[in-house]
Amino acid sequence: MKRTTPFYIFLIMLLASSGIALAKGVYKRYPVKSGIIYYDINISGKSDGFTTRTKGIARLVFDNWGAKELKEEDATEVQTGDYNETHDRHTMNMTDNGTIYTVDFDEGTIYKTRDRSLDLAIAEGEDRSNESIELLKEMKGRKIGKDTVAGFPCDVWKVKDQTVCLYKGIPLRITIENPGFRSERRAVQVVLNQPVPESEFRLPDLPITVDEDYTSNPAATTRIEDYIASIHDLRAEMKKIGIDPNQENITLTPEQEREVINTLGERYLKKQKRLLPKLMVALKAAKECIAKAENSDNARQCIEPVNRIDEELGDKTENFDFSRFDDQKRQQILQSLDQEIKYLKVTNDCVQKHDKTTDVILCTEGNLGSDERNLQTMKAHKTESFPK
Repeated sequence: MKRTTPFYIFLIMLLASSGIALAKGVYKRYPVKSGIIYYDINISGKSDGFTTRTKGIARLVFDNWGAKELKEEDATEVQTGDYNETHDRHTMNMTDNGTIYTVDFDEGTIYKTRDRSLDLAIAEGEDRSNESIELLKEMKGRKIGKDTVAGFPCDVWKVKDQTVCLYKGIPLRITIENPGFRSERRAVQVVLNQPVPESEFRLPDLPITVDEDYTSNPAATTRIEDYIASIHDLRAEMKKIGIDPNQENITLTPEQEREVINTLGERYLKKQKRLLPKLMVALKAAKECIAKAENSDNARQCIEPVNRIDEELGDKTENFDFSRFDDQKRQQILQSLDQEIKYLKVTNDCVQKHDKTTDVILCTEGNLGSDERNLQTMKAHKTESFPK
C-alpha cells in the first residue's frame, strides 16, 4: 500500500466535483417529497426458435425527496421452444441517505456499501430532480406528445428504441421496442406526496455483508467531511481571485489551477504535517510488535494505533488478514509494512519541507518514480473546464 495514493485520489475527486454549484436547500432526487408507485412488467421476445415471456411487478418507493428510496422487481421468465425453462428473478435495492443496500436473494445476503458522490450531493443539498429529462436531452431525445398513465398526465419522450412517459420527471411508463423484442414497465398505481409507512422500506431478514470502505468506518466519514469543507474553501478562494464559482464552463489558467489544488489540499496538508510523524512511529512499533506476536489477536492489536491515526487523517486503513496467523502470513504483513514505511518516509519528508500542496505533489512524484501517474492526471485539468 502507498501512503501517497489516497492524497492524490483525494485531490482528483475534489477537482472533479469542485465546480458543482452549492445548492440552497435540501437534496432532491425527485420533484415531489414522497411516492409509492407499482408497475406491471411485460417483456416478450423471439429469437432462433425460442420465445420468452416475462411477467411481474415492480415498485418504486421514496421519501424525503428521494434521499431514501427503494426499488424492487419480482418477475418470472418463461422460455419455450426447443426446450422449456422457467426463471424467477427477484431484485431489491435501497438507498438510505448515501447508504446502499443490495439484496442478493440467490446468495441469501444483503450487501451494504456507500455512495460517496451521493453523500456529497446530500450534504450540499443538490437538486437532481430534473436529471431524467436532462439525460433524455443529452441522448438526443425529443418530446413527441402527451399521455395519461395511472391517472397522471405525462410527457412522452422518444430516444432511440425507447419511449418514456414522465410525470414531472418521474417515469410512469418505459417501453423498449426493436425487432423480435418488446419490454414495457407501466405504472398501475401511483400515490404521491403522502406519508410513506416505514414498513415500505423493510428489507428481508438476511445477513448483511458490509463493504470494507463503508462510511461507518471513521476514516471514510472524515474523508467526506474534508471533501465538503475543502469545496467550501475552494469556492471562497475562487471568489477571492475574481472567479464566479457558479459560472458554467470555467477554464483555469495554470496559475489559477495551482491555487485551486493548493486550496483543496490545505486542510489535508495541515493534518499530514501534524500526524505523519506520529504515523511513522506507530508503523515502526507495529512492525516490531507483529514480529513478536504469538497469535492473531496479538497481531491485530499491534496495528490498532496505526488505524486510529489513519482514521484521523481520513486515509483508508489497510485490512490485514490476521486469520490463521502463521510465520508465512507474518512475513507477508511485515513486507507490506516495510513498503508502507518506505513510502511514508518519502511523503513525510516532502510534507514537512513544503507548505503548498503542488510542491508536495512534485516532490513525492520525483522521489517515488514514474509509476505514480496521478500528477499527470491533475495536469490534464489545465485544459478542462469545471462542470457545474
